[in-house]
Amino acid sequence: KITKSNVKDLKLAFTVALGGTSPNEYLEATPLVDDGFMYMTDVWGVVYKIDVRSGTFGRILWKMDPGQQKPDRNRGVALWGNLVISVTGLDGRVIATDKESGKVVWDKQTTDLNLPYTITGVPRIINGKVIIGNGGAEYRVRGYVSAFDAETGEQLWRWYSVPGDPSKPYEQPEL
Repeated sequence: KITKSNVKDLKLAFTVALGGTSPNEYLEATPLVDDGFMYMTDVWGVVYKIDVRSGTFGRILWKMDPGQQKPDRNRGVALWGNLVISVTGLDGRVIATDKESGKVVWDKQTTDLNLPYTITGVPRIINGKVIIGNGGAEYRVRGYVSAFDAETGEQLWRWYSVPGDPSKPYEQPEL
């Protein structure tokens, strides 16, 4: 428990090198720790499982590289059962990875690749549904929230948060 009297004693316990050697790589994700294992993403959408149970060092157990072509913001993962749920920003995919093996269970395209959609937020899991919103409002695409079955990746529904003609997702209404 961190208190006013012991906060001055906090110090770095250990570091773990993530990512590659490309310029401008950075981390925006919040690590998620479950039962002594940390799950982290980098800007390429790579998911890392790190054993941090010792408290004095971290060892990467596996990494799942989704093969994203360009780096983009990635703010973390969600856990559901034995799955680690992640997204790829510019590729617009949602991916479920087996927590133990690091193998991809399902990988679903969620955006129209002909439009400048992105996904930069952390997936949320509610009642077995993966909830994600798209990004790209700066590119004038219509905003929406989608739900996917956590077990299968099947899209269950999509709700447009910006009004307009669904056949014209790149056209925003005049205000």
